[in-house]
Amino acid sequence: MKRRYFIKTSGLLFLSLLANSKNSTQSFIKNVSEQSNKFKGQIVSIIKDLKKDGSNLVKKVMNGKKYIFDPFTHYPYDGGIKDKTTGYQLFFHAHRKNEYGHFHTFATNDKGELIHLVLISMSKEGKPIGLATVNRWVTGDKYFKADILKSFADNWFVDPSLFKDKRVVEFINNIFKSYLSEIKSLLDERDKWIKEYANKYYREPFEDRDYEVLSYTEINLKYS
Repeated sequence: MKRRYFIKTSGLLFLSLLANSKNSTQSFIKNVSEQSNKFKGQIVSIIKDLKKDGSNLVKKVMNGKKYIFDPFTHYPYDGGIKDKTTGYQLFFHAHRKNEYGHFHTFATNDKGELIHLVLISMSKEGKPIGLATVNRWVTGDKYFKADILKSFADNWFVDPSLFKDKRVVEFINNIFKSYLSEIKSLLDERDKWIKEYANKYYREPFEDRDYEVLSYTEINLKYS
């Protein structure tokens, strides 16, 4: 009788723990979703504020310079915006079809090596339309696996005061906060693509000019 009671009690305890675990997971997912929506709201607010001023993110980051469709013309200036404290940096340029231009985002490791994270595709109206990872030949950085890049994405921050209109940098900071899970998925997809390429062609894809974007996802924000 005691044995049956023990088994019954253990079963109930297991179900209780399972329910608590499920509730904790659901609570965590809800919290992440709420935080993401909060930062997306800040992105929308930045875009609306700039529109009221008769401007947008693209115009601001171009820093009064002429729009040039050329990969070697970087905005707001050569070298982009660099945060020497955190090691993160970014710049904008234009050279791809189906977009007006894009931001490149980078981290640096303790050896000072440049590491590309994601590309943020922009429309002419200054709205984000997509996120992507790119092949190594595009940015000339050193290859690191997704797990390392994810840790850099987790900690992304560039001081907004490093550019004269801090909303440009705040926008990038909020992209990483809003779309962190999507960015991490893109990094995993990138690694999977690289592995499949190597298995098929028996070589690394890093200098294959036929492949620029290795993973991509659209951004669809609501502005109403």
